[in-house]
Amino acid sequence: MGPKKHNVLYLSYDGMTDPLGQSQVLSYLRLLSKQGFSFDIISFEKPDIYASKKQGVQDSLDGFDITWHALMYTKKPPVLSTLKDLRVGWKKIKQLAAHKQFHIVHSRGYTIGNLAINTKKRYGAKMIFDMRGWWADEKRESGLWANPVYRPIYYYFKQLERQLFALSDQSISLTHVGGDEIERLALKERHNISIIPTCVDFNLFPPFNESVRAAVRDELNINPDAKVLLYSGSLGGNYDMSMLLGLFKQLKSVVPNSVLLILSRIDSGYVENEVSSAGMNMADVRLIGVDLKEVHRYLMAGDYGVVNYVRSYSTIGRSPTKLGEYWACGLPVIALSGVGDLDYLIARYPNGGMLIPDNTESLHAKVVRDVLAKDFDKSELRQYALDYYDLNKGAATYASIYRKVLGIADLVTEQ
Repeated sequence: MGPKKHNVLYLSYDGMTDPLGQSQVLSYLRLLSKQGFSFDIISFEKPDIYASKKQGVQDSLDGFDITWHALMYTKKPPVLSTLKDLRVGWKKIKQLAAHKQFHIVHSRGYTIGNLAINTKKRYGAKMIFDMRGWWADEKRESGLWANPVYRPIYYYFKQLERQLFALSDQSISLTHVGGDEIERLALKERHNISIIPTCVDFNLFPPFNESVRAAVRDELNINPDAKVLLYSGSLGGNYDMSMLLGLFKQLKSVVPNSVLLILSRIDSGYVENEVSSAGMNMADVRLIGVDLKEVHRYLMAGDYGVVNYVRSYSTIGRSPTKLGEYWACGLPVIALSGVGDLDYLIARYPNGGMLIPDNTESLHAKVVRDVLAKDFDKSELRQYALDYYDLNKGAATYASIYRKVLGIADLVTEQ
Protein backbone atom coordinates (compact mmCIF):
# COMPACT_ATOMS: atom_id res chain seq x y z
CA MET A 1 0.00 0.00 0.00
CA GLY A 2 1.37 3.42 -0.96
CA PRO A 3 1.45 6.54 1.21
CA LYS A 4 -1.88 8.07 2.24
CA LYS A 5 -3.34 10.61 -0.15
CA HIS A 6 -4.65 13.88 1.25
CA ASN A 7 -7.68 15.16 -0.63
CA VAL A 8 -7.79 18.87 -1.44
CA LEU A 9 -10.86 20.70 -2.75
CA TYR A 10 -9.54 23.66 -4.76
CA LEU A 11 -12.09 26.44 -5.38
CA SER A 12 -11.54 29.14 -7.99
CA TYR A 13 -13.98 31.60 -9.51
CA ASP A 14 -11.39 32.12 -12.25
CA GLY A 15 -11.45 29.63 -15.10
CA MET A 16 -8.79 27.04 -15.80
CA THR A 17 -9.19 27.82 -19.51
CA ASP A 18 -8.02 31.38 -18.80
CA PRO A 19 -4.24 32.00 -19.02
CA LEU A 20 -4.21 32.97 -15.32
CA GLY A 21 -5.78 29.68 -14.31
CA GLN A 22 -3.25 27.74 -16.34
CA SER A 23 -0.21 29.64 -15.07
CA GLN A 24 -1.24 30.37 -11.47
CA VAL A 25 -3.29 27.29 -10.56
CA LEU A 26 -2.61 24.27 -12.76
CA SER A 27 1.16 24.80 -12.88
CA TYR A 28 1.27 24.55 -9.07
CA LEU A 29 -1.24 21.72 -8.69
CA ARG A 30 0.57 19.46 -11.13
CA LEU A 31 3.65 19.70 -8.93
CA LEU A 32 1.68 19.30 -5.69
CA SER A 33 -0.11 16.21 -6.99
CA LYS A 34 3.28 14.47 -6.98
CA GLN A 35 3.70 15.15 -3.26
CA GLY A 36 0.83 13.13 -1.83
CA PHE A 37 -2.07 15.47 -2.55
CA SER A 38 -5.12 14.60 -4.63
CA PHE A 39 -7.08 17.53 -6.09
CA ASP A 40 -10.65 18.22 -7.10
CA ILE A 41 -10.82 21.62 -8.81
CA ILE A 42 -14.10 23.49 -9.05
CA SER A 43 -13.76 26.45 -11.40
CA PHE A 44 -16.14 28.73 -13.29
CA GLU A 45 -15.46 28.90 -17.00
CA LYS A 46 -16.49 31.46 -19.60
CA PRO A 47 -18.57 29.35 -22.04
CA ASP A 48 -16.99 30.60 -25.29
CA ILE A 49 -13.41 30.13 -24.05
CA TYR A 50 -14.27 26.80 -22.44
CA ALA A 51 -15.59 25.38 -25.70
CA SER A 52 -12.30 25.97 -27.50
CA LYS A 53 -9.82 25.37 -24.67
CA LYS A 54 -11.31 22.60 -22.53
CA GLN A 55 -9.59 19.72 -24.29
CA GLY A 56 -6.16 21.34 -24.03
CA VAL A 57 -6.64 21.90 -20.30
CA GLN A 58 -7.89 18.36 -19.77
CA ASP A 59 -4.93 16.96 -21.71
CA SER A 60 -2.54 18.94 -19.48
CA LEU A 61 -3.93 17.07 -16.45
CA ASP A 62 -3.41 13.57 -17.84
CA GLY A 63 -1.18 11.54 -15.55
CA PHE A 64 -1.79 13.78 -12.52
CA ASP A 65 -4.06 13.13 -9.54
CA ILE A 66 -6.26 16.08 -10.45
CA THR A 67 -9.97 15.99 -11.30
CA TRP A 68 -11.38 19.13 -12.89
CA HIS A 69 -15.04 20.04 -12.42
CA ALA A 70 -15.78 22.88 -14.84
CA LEU A 71 -18.92 24.91 -14.07
CA MET A 72 -20.16 27.67 -16.34
CA TYR A 73 -19.68 31.30 -15.29
CA THR A 74 -22.67 33.60 -15.77
CA LYS A 75 -22.28 37.35 -16.08
CA LYS A 76 -25.79 38.79 -16.15
CA PRO A 77 -27.62 40.10 -14.26
CA PRO A 78 -24.86 41.44 -11.96
CA VAL A 79 -24.77 40.02 -8.42
CA LEU A 80 -27.71 37.66 -9.03
CA SER A 81 -25.68 35.73 -11.59
CA THR A 82 -22.88 35.30 -9.04
CA LEU A 83 -25.35 34.02 -6.43
CA LYS A 84 -26.63 31.54 -9.00
CA ASP A 85 -23.08 30.38 -9.75
CA LEU A 86 -22.36 29.87 -6.06
CA ARG A 87 -25.52 27.82 -5.59
CA VAL A 88 -24.42 25.58 -8.46
CA GLY A 89 -20.96 25.37 -6.87
CA TRP A 90 -22.33 24.33 -3.47
CA LYS A 91 -24.47 21.64 -5.10
CA LYS A 92 -21.34 20.25 -6.78
CA ILE A 93 -19.40 20.30 -3.49
CA LYS A 94 -22.16 18.32 -1.76
CA GLN A 95 -22.14 15.77 -4.59
CA LEU A 96 -18.39 15.30 -4.27
CA ALA A 97 -18.39 15.21 -0.47
CA ALA A 98 -20.99 12.44 -0.51
CA HIS A 99 -18.30 9.95 -1.57
CA LYS A 100 -15.01 11.64 -0.70
CA GLN A 101 -13.56 13.19 2.46
CA PHE A 102 -11.82 16.49 1.83
CA HIS A 103 -8.94 17.14 4.23
CA ILE A 104 -8.32 20.69 2.94
CA VAL A 105 -10.44 23.27 1.14
CA HIS A 106 -8.28 25.85 -0.68
CA SER A 107 -10.13 29.07 -1.48
CA ARG A 108 -8.51 31.07 -4.27
CA GLY A 109 -9.79 34.58 -3.67
CA TYR A 110 -12.91 36.10 -2.16
CA THR A 111 -15.87 35.41 -4.45
CA ILE A 112 -15.69 31.71 -3.79
CA GLY A 113 -15.03 32.24 -0.07
CA ASN A 114 -18.47 31.33 1.29
CA LEU A 115 -18.24 27.93 -0.35
CA ALA A 116 -14.94 27.33 1.43
CA ILE A 117 -16.39 28.44 4.77
CA ASN A 118 -19.40 26.14 4.32
CA THR A 119 -17.12 23.24 3.40
CA LYS A 120 -15.07 23.76 6.54
CA LYS A 121 -18.11 24.03 8.79
CA ARG A 122 -20.09 21.15 7.30
CA TYR A 123 -17.35 18.68 6.44
CA GLY A 124 -14.55 19.59 8.85
CA ALA A 125 -11.93 20.38 6.23
CA LYS A 126 -8.96 22.57 7.08
CA MET A 127 -9.23 25.87 5.21
CA ILE A 128 -6.63 27.85 3.26
CA PHE A 129 -7.53 31.44 2.33
CA ASP A 130 -5.37 32.37 -0.67
CA MET A 131 -6.40 36.04 -0.82
CA ARG A 132 -4.76 37.10 -4.13
CA GLY A 133 -4.79 40.77 -3.11
CA TRP A 134 -7.31 43.17 -1.57
CA TRP A 135 -10.05 42.28 -4.01
CA ALA A 136 -12.98 44.40 -2.78
CA ASP A 137 -10.74 47.48 -2.56
CA GLU A 138 -9.43 46.81 -6.08
CA LYS A 139 -13.01 46.78 -7.39
CA ARG A 140 -13.88 50.06 -5.69
CA GLU A 141 -10.65 51.84 -6.62
CA SER A 142 -10.88 50.73 -10.25
CA GLY A 143 -14.25 52.44 -10.63
CA LEU A 144 -16.11 49.17 -11.28
CA TRP A 145 -17.89 49.59 -7.95
CA ALA A 146 -18.06 53.40 -8.01
CA ASN A 147 -21.85 53.48 -8.28
CA PRO A 148 -23.49 53.84 -4.81
CA VAL A 149 -25.53 50.72 -5.54
CA TYR A 150 -22.33 48.72 -5.01
CA ARG A 151 -21.66 50.16 -1.55
CA PRO A 152 -23.42 47.34 0.33
CA ILE A 153 -21.66 44.80 -1.89
CA TYR A 154 -18.29 46.32 -0.99
CA TYR A 155 -19.09 46.16 2.73
CA TYR A 156 -20.38 42.62 2.36
CA PHE A 157 -17.07 41.48 0.88
CA LYS A 158 -15.05 43.36 3.50
CA GLN A 159 -17.02 41.48 6.15
CA LEU A 160 -16.47 38.22 4.27
CA GLU A 161 -12.77 39.09 4.17
CA ARG A 162 -12.69 39.24 7.97
CA GLN A 163 -14.50 35.89 8.19
CA LEU A 164 -12.09 34.26 5.77
CA PHE A 165 -9.10 35.42 7.78
CA ALA A 166 -10.71 34.43 11.07
CA LEU A 167 -11.82 30.95 9.98
CA SER A 168 -8.86 29.97 7.83
CA ASP A 169 -6.19 27.70 9.25
CA GLN A 170 -3.59 29.52 7.14
CA SER A 171 -3.81 32.65 4.99
CA ILE A 172 -1.64 33.49 2.01
CA SER A 173 -0.60 36.93 0.74
CA LEU A 174 1.16 37.55 -2.55
CA THR A 175 3.37 40.24 -1.01
CA HIS A 176 5.30 40.97 2.16
CA VAL A 177 3.73 44.43 2.44
CA GLY A 178 0.32 42.79 2.13
CA GLY A 179 1.25 40.40 4.91
CA ASP A 180 2.30 43.36 7.07
CA GLU A 181 -1.10 44.98 6.46
CA ILE A 182 -2.95 41.80 7.47
CA GLU A 183 -0.99 41.79 10.71
CA ARG A 184 -1.46 45.55 11.28
CA LEU A 185 -5.23 45.18 10.95
CA ALA A 186 -5.13 42.21 13.36
CA LEU A 187 -6.84 40.02 10.77
CA LYS A 188 -4.45 37.12 11.31
CA GLU A 189 -1.48 36.27 13.51
CA ARG A 190 1.86 36.52 11.73
CA HIS A 191 2.70 32.84 12.15
CA ASN A 192 -0.47 31.94 10.24
CA ILE A 193 0.31 34.22 7.27
CA SER A 194 2.44 32.91 4.42
CA ILE A 195 3.91 34.86 1.48
CA ILE A 196 3.93 33.29 -1.98
CA PRO A 197 4.45 35.61 -4.99
CA THR A 198 2.97 34.77 -8.36
CA CYS A 199 5.60 32.39 -9.72
CA VAL A 200 6.73 31.50 -13.23
CA ASP A 201 6.80 28.19 -15.08
CA PHE A 202 10.20 28.43 -16.74
CA ASN A 203 9.23 25.72 -19.22
CA LEU A 204 6.83 28.28 -20.68
CA PHE A 205 9.30 31.18 -20.37
CA PRO A 206 12.68 30.00 -21.68
CA PRO A 207 15.89 32.10 -21.85
CA PHE A 208 16.20 34.93 -24.35
CA ASN A 209 16.85 33.82 -27.90
CA GLU A 210 18.11 36.27 -30.51
CA SER A 211 16.67 34.34 -33.46
CA VAL A 212 13.21 34.32 -31.86
CA ARG A 213 13.50 38.07 -31.32
CA ALA A 214 14.38 38.62 -34.99
CA ALA A 215 11.56 36.38 -36.23
CA VAL A 216 8.89 38.10 -34.12
CA ARG A 217 10.09 41.57 -35.10
CA ASP A 218 9.92 40.54 -38.74
CA GLU A 219 6.42 39.14 -38.19
CA LEU A 220 5.26 42.42 -36.59
CA ASN A 221 7.09 44.69 -39.04
CA ILE A 222 9.39 46.14 -36.39
CA ASN A 223 12.86 47.31 -37.43
CA PRO A 224 15.73 45.35 -35.88
CA ASP A 225 17.22 48.59 -34.46
CA ALA A 226 13.92 49.94 -33.04
CA LYS A 227 13.38 50.26 -29.31
CA VAL A 228 10.30 48.32 -28.21
CA LEU A 229 8.40 49.24 -25.07
CA LEU A 230 6.32 46.20 -24.13
CA TYR A 231 3.28 45.67 -21.94
CA SER A 232 1.68 42.30 -21.23
CA GLY A 233 -1.66 41.95 -19.47
CA SER A 234 -4.99 43.61 -18.75
CA LEU A 235 -5.81 47.24 -19.43
CA GLY A 236 -8.46 49.61 -18.08
CA GLY A 237 -9.58 50.23 -14.50
CA ASN A 238 -6.55 49.81 -12.23
CA TYR A 239 -4.41 49.41 -15.37
CA ASP A 240 -4.65 53.04 -16.53
CA MET A 241 -2.72 53.53 -19.78
CA SER A 242 -1.50 57.06 -19.00
CA MET A 243 1.89 55.94 -17.67
CA LEU A 244 2.40 53.41 -20.46
CA LEU A 245 1.65 56.00 -23.14
CA GLY A 246 3.60 58.72 -21.32
CA LEU A 247 6.68 56.51 -21.27
CA PHE A 248 6.26 55.60 -24.92
CA LYS A 249 5.89 59.24 -25.96
CA GLN A 250 9.21 60.04 -24.27
CA LEU A 251 10.92 57.00 -25.76
CA LYS A 252 9.72 57.91 -29.24
CA SER A 253 10.99 61.47 -28.84
CA VAL A 254 14.50 60.05 -28.35
CA VAL A 255 14.30 57.03 -30.68
CA PRO A 256 11.82 57.96 -33.46
CA ASN A 257 11.26 54.46 -34.83
CA SER A 258 10.28 53.06 -31.41
CA VAL A 259 7.25 50.75 -31.17
CA LEU A 260 4.78 50.05 -28.38
CA LEU A 261 3.96 46.34 -28.23
CA ILE A 262 0.90 45.38 -26.17
CA LEU A 263 0.07 41.74 -25.44
CA SER A 264 -3.57 41.79 -24.40
CA ARG A 265 -6.98 40.51 -25.45
CA ILE A 266 -8.62 43.85 -24.67
CA ASP A 267 -10.93 45.39 -27.24
CA SER A 268 -8.83 47.27 -29.77
CA GLY A 269 -11.23 50.22 -29.71
CA TYR A 270 -10.25 51.02 -26.13
CA VAL A 271 -6.55 51.12 -27.03
CA GLU A 272 -7.20 53.17 -30.17
CA ASN A 273 -9.15 55.78 -28.17
CA GLU A 274 -6.44 56.03 -25.51
CA VAL A 275 -3.66 56.33 -28.09
CA SER A 276 -5.60 58.98 -30.03
CA SER A 277 -6.41 60.95 -26.86
CA ALA A 278 -2.70 60.99 -26.02
CA GLY A 279 -1.98 62.57 -29.43
CA MET A 280 -0.18 59.49 -30.70
CA ASN A 281 -0.41 57.33 -33.80
CA MET A 282 -1.82 53.80 -33.74
CA ALA A 283 0.63 52.91 -36.53
CA ASP A 284 3.35 52.93 -33.83
CA VAL A 285 1.45 50.38 -31.74
CA ARG A 286 1.20 46.60 -32.13
CA LEU A 287 -1.75 45.11 -30.20
CA ILE A 288 -2.00 41.32 -30.23
CA GLY A 289 -3.67 38.61 -28.17
CA VAL A 290 -1.58 35.47 -27.76
CA ASP A 291 -1.94 32.15 -25.95
CA LEU A 292 0.10 31.65 -22.79
CA LYS A 293 2.47 29.22 -24.50
CA GLU A 294 3.36 31.89 -27.07
CA VAL A 295 3.86 34.89 -24.75
CA HIS A 296 7.60 34.30 -24.29
CA ARG A 297 8.29 34.79 -28.00
CA TYR A 298 6.81 38.28 -27.99
CA LEU A 299 8.53 39.23 -24.74
CA MET A 300 11.84 38.52 -26.46
CA ALA A 301 10.97 41.10 -29.13
CA GLY A 302 10.87 43.85 -26.48
CA ASP A 303 13.53 46.01 -24.85
CA TYR A 304 11.73 47.24 -21.71
CA GLY A 305 8.70 45.74 -19.99
CA VAL A 306 6.20 47.96 -18.17
CA VAL A 307 4.23 47.12 -15.02
CA ASN A 308 1.24 49.40 -15.36
CA TYR A 309 -0.68 49.44 -12.04
CA VAL A 310 -2.19 52.62 -10.67
CA ARG A 311 -0.86 53.23 -7.16
CA SER A 312 -3.62 52.85 -4.56
CA TYR A 313 -4.32 51.12 -1.25
CA SER A 314 -5.17 47.80 -2.86
CA THR A 315 -1.89 47.60 -4.80
CA ILE A 316 -0.04 46.66 -1.60
CA GLY A 317 -1.32 43.17 -2.36
CA ARG A 318 -0.26 43.11 -6.01
CA SER A 319 2.43 40.70 -7.18
CA PRO A 320 2.76 41.33 -10.92
CA THR A 321 2.97 37.97 -12.67
CA LYS A 322 4.46 39.78 -15.63
CA LEU A 323 7.57 40.88 -13.69
CA GLY A 324 8.87 37.33 -13.31
CA GLU A 325 7.95 36.59 -16.93
CA TYR A 326 9.73 39.73 -18.16
CA TRP A 327 12.89 38.87 -16.24
CA ALA A 328 12.79 35.23 -17.36
CA CYS A 329 12.92 36.34 -21.01
CA GLY A 330 15.52 39.08 -20.48
CA LEU A 331 13.33 42.18 -20.16
CA PRO A 332 14.14 44.84 -17.54
CA VAL A 333 11.10 46.45 -15.92
CA ILE A 334 9.83 50.02 -15.64
CA ALA A 335 7.21 50.46 -12.93
CA LEU A 336 5.67 52.88 -10.48
CA SER A 337 7.13 52.66 -6.97
CA GLY A 338 4.88 51.79 -4.04
CA VAL A 339 3.18 48.86 -5.77
CA GLY A 340 3.29 45.56 -3.88
CA ASP A 341 6.85 44.43 -3.19
CA LEU A 342 8.36 46.20 -6.21
CA ASP A 343 10.48 48.58 -4.10
CA TYR A 344 11.86 45.63 -2.15
CA LEU A 345 12.50 43.64 -5.34
CA ILE A 346 14.36 46.40 -7.19
CA ALA A 347 16.44 47.03 -4.07
CA ARG A 348 17.21 43.29 -3.87
CA TYR A 349 17.88 43.01 -7.63
CA PRO A 350 19.22 46.49 -8.53
CA ASN A 351 19.84 45.70 -12.21
CA GLY A 352 16.30 44.45 -12.71
CA GLY A 353 14.91 47.76 -13.95
CA MET A 354 13.84 51.17 -12.68
CA LEU A 355 11.02 52.59 -10.59
CA ILE A 356 9.24 55.90 -11.15
CA PRO A 357 8.34 57.90 -8.02
CA ASP A 358 5.25 59.35 -9.70
CA ASN A 359 3.29 59.30 -12.95
CA THR A 360 4.41 62.66 -14.40
CA GLU A 361 5.82 63.73 -17.75
CA SER A 362 9.13 64.91 -16.31
CA LEU A 363 9.66 61.60 -14.51
CA HIS A 364 8.70 59.67 -17.65
CA ALA A 365 11.42 61.59 -19.50
CA LYS A 366 13.97 60.94 -16.77
CA VAL A 367 13.38 57.19 -16.52
CA VAL A 368 13.53 56.84 -20.32
CA ARG A 369 16.89 58.64 -20.38
CA ASP A 370 18.11 56.42 -17.55
CA VAL A 371 17.10 53.10 -19.11
CA LEU A 372 18.51 54.07 -22.50
CA ALA A 373 21.83 54.87 -20.86
CA LYS A 374 22.01 51.53 -19.03
CA ASP A 375 23.08 48.15 -20.35
CA PHE A 376 20.93 45.34 -18.92
CA ASP A 377 22.30 41.80 -18.82
CA LYS A 378 19.61 39.40 -20.04
CA SER A 379 21.21 36.38 -18.39
CA GLU A 380 21.39 38.26 -15.08
CA LEU A 381 17.70 39.18 -15.37
CA ARG A 382 16.85 35.52 -15.87
CA GLN A 383 18.81 34.61 -12.77
CA TYR A 384 16.72 37.13 -10.81
CA ALA A 385 13.58 35.38 -12.01
CA LEU A 386 14.96 31.94 -11.17
CA ASP A 387 15.92 33.12 -7.70
CA TYR A 388 12.62 34.74 -6.71
CA TYR A 389 9.86 33.44 -8.99
CA ASP A 390 10.70 29.76 -9.34
CA LEU A 391 7.46 27.77 -9.58
CA ASN A 392 9.09 24.85 -7.75
CA LYS A 393 9.77 27.09 -4.74
CA GLY A 394 6.19 28.31 -4.73
CA ALA A 395 4.83 24.76 -4.94
CA ALA A 396 7.15 23.68 -2.12
CA THR A 397 5.76 26.46 0.07
CA TYR A 398 2.18 25.40 -0.70
CA ALA A 399 3.08 21.78 0.17
CA SER A 400 4.59 22.94 3.45
CA ILE A 401 1.41 24.91 4.26
CA TYR A 402 -0.79 21.91 3.49
CA ARG A 403 1.30 19.70 5.74
CA LYS A 404 1.25 22.29 8.50
CA VAL A 405 -2.54 22.61 8.62
CA LEU A 406 -2.85 18.80 8.51
CA GLY A 407 -0.43 18.49 11.43
CA ILE A 408 2.11 16.58 9.36
CA ALA A 409 4.77 19.29 9.71
CA ASP A 410 4.90 22.81 11.04
CA LEU A 411 7.63 24.30 8.84
CA VAL A 412 6.43 26.85 6.30
CA THR A 413 9.06 28.38 4.03
CA GLU A 414 8.70 31.77 2.37
CA GLN A 415 10.39 33.54 -0.51
